[in-house]
Amino acid sequence: MLSMKRSILTVLFAAGLAVPAGAIQVETLRRSVPLSTGGSGTEEIQVASGEVFVQFSNGVSSAAKNQAFSARGMSLLQEFPSIHWDLARLPPGMSVSNGLIFARGVDGVQAVTHNTAYRPTKVPNDPNYASQYHLASINMPAAWEYEVGSSSTVTIAVVDAGIEVTHPELKDKFLSTSYYCDPGSDDTAGTGAVCVPETPLIACNHGTRVAGVAAAASNNGTGVAGVSWGARLLSFRVFNTTDCTTDCGDKAGGNTCFTDDQAIINALTTIITVNKSSPTVNRMVVNLSIGGGGTCAAGDPVNTALGNAVAADIPVFVSAGNGNPTTINKPGNCPNAIPVGATDANNNIASFSSRGPELAANGFVAPGVAIVTTDLSGSYTGGATGTSFSSPIGAGVAALMIAKDPAITWATIKSNLRASAVGIGVASLTPSTRVMGESSGAGLLNAFRAMKLTAEGTLSGFDGDAKVIAFPNPFRPSTHGAATITIPTGLQGKNADIRIYTMAGEFVRQLGSNTSWDGKNDAGNDVASGVYILLVKTDAGMQKARLALIR
Repeated sequence: MLSMKRSILTVLFAAGLAVPAGAIQVETLRRSVPLSTGGSGTEEIQVASGEVFVQFSNGVSSAAKNQAFSARGMSLLQEFPSIHWDLARLPPGMSVSNGLIFARGVDGVQAVTHNTAYRPTKVPNDPNYASQYHLASINMPAAWEYEVGSSSTVTIAVVDAGIEVTHPELKDKFLSTSYYCDPGSDDTAGTGAVCVPETPLIACNHGTRVAGVAAAASNNGTGVAGVSWGARLLSFRVFNTTDCTTDCGDKAGGNTCFTDDQAIINALTTIITVNKSSPTVNRMVVNLSIGGGGTCAAGDPVNTALGNAVAADIPVFVSAGNGNPTTINKPGNCPNAIPVGATDANNNIASFSSRGPELAANGFVAPGVAIVTTDLSGSYTGGATGTSFSSPIGAGVAALMIAKDPAITWATIKSNLRASAVGIGVASLTPSTRVMGESSGAGLLNAFRAMKLTAEGTLSGFDGDAKVIAFPNPFRPSTHGAATITIPTGLQGKNADIRIYTMAGEFVRQLGSNTSWDGKNDAGNDVASGVYILLVKTDAGMQKARLALIR
């Protein structure tokens, strides 16, 4: 593989900043975007400096491309035949903003776009939780009655910062090969072989945490439990080991902890090849817990690569993003991605979880605050927070679905996950509809319902579709964090009011439209062990349910 690293940005030189060798150089691209309220506004996104993606007319040879680029002072970095896009280097010193215009003048070019820069999607850690509440929140114990992931081989490809393969909860889950997809590589030879096998390395802790959520060794008497007990793991590292601090921040001296579209496309292309050629991986699921700025239309290079994965029946789960209340991060906003937003321990939408129409159209939400998972040096953390840790929950459940039904298609995986999700935020529900909001997508992932739908082809006979239920039941606050109350379709309506009473009829708590209960009364005090009555009223009617609470 030929490799030529990028020159340091002029702006960094001007500021007197030193950027570690090999780091992706980034710059800010400002561009006009349409607003939902009408008119246009300006957005700023981080992009790889000094290069752009271009799309030639059909039939243009590599030699003709090189000649056309050379005439404009540009050069070909890498061809992507599978998606019909090429990555080109701009003339020295040219900004991407100017380059997008300049490259349109290259003979034979019909489309041009930028090379998005990505970071691991994370927010500051909160290490105060000490239990895996997220497994109860999505009803994993009931789902495991259908499948633990051992019926047939499924491999989860973690496209991230690398995974610590010596971790006791992960070491036996790995396939023999890991890959490095170099962000910023120069494939002038046109081989496309930019993801290379490597002795597993890590750029920061992010990938190890993500891998543990999806597939840590389980039922082994130690450590934590992953969503899929039987899934194998395959690491695709897309961050340089010299670019990031241990917690995935920038190294001193500049913006360094980035990957880009090029590395993501190469990873997806290699995954498809491995899936076809290696019988040991069998079926595959991909997790991408990264995020960058910008839109992602159907013809975007990354979406085209995601489309190739879809065509190979490989579902790709992507973190929705953190900190932007109105925009799903790229590549989670790509039409062929399955974006996953975050909920907290009380099954409310996390304040940082990104919102947008792409989540409503293609995704759902799962726990993503203070997730307990694997960490570096063979340790564990209770502070994995961000949609980065919601996405691998979805990937893990998809792996269980495939293990149960090896012939299941990408479309059915996505459909079953969304159709079985639990509506949250009852105040916004209308009768006979499931919540499909920009905040919660199809709703909160329910692994049991997803597995039932996969195994039986129907949700009929599930009480939650006919009456109010609460899970887990029995509910242990110290272990589960919160109990979730599901509202059947026939009761969904406005003016929701949920109240909790003792069996003797004594008032305990008014939840209003909140569909989770933390085991406390209205005064904020822990209630005693016992059986409690849940009274749910909406404009569509009233129902009762019982919940056993154990201290």
